[in-house]
Amino acid sequence: MQLPLTNTPLVCPMLRTKTAYGAYETPWQTGESTTAIYWCLATMQVAGPDEQLAHPKQCREGRGCFQKEEI
Repeated sequence: MQLPLTNTPLVCPMLRTKTAYGAYETPWQTGESTTAIYWCLATMQVAGPDEQLAHPKQCREGRGCFQKEEI
């Protein structure tokens, strides 16, 4: 299980983006990038299993398909 960075929002571990693997001032989990493309590992699409957009501001606890730990 990956622990979140200090002051970094907890997002679903199924959410991915290429910008997660770079060194940036703002953590990718904030969803502040204007160029990042996000996808869900459960669907391998830009939408999650609930057909809603895969994005750090939406893929958080409380969403029906949110997972606490990566499978």
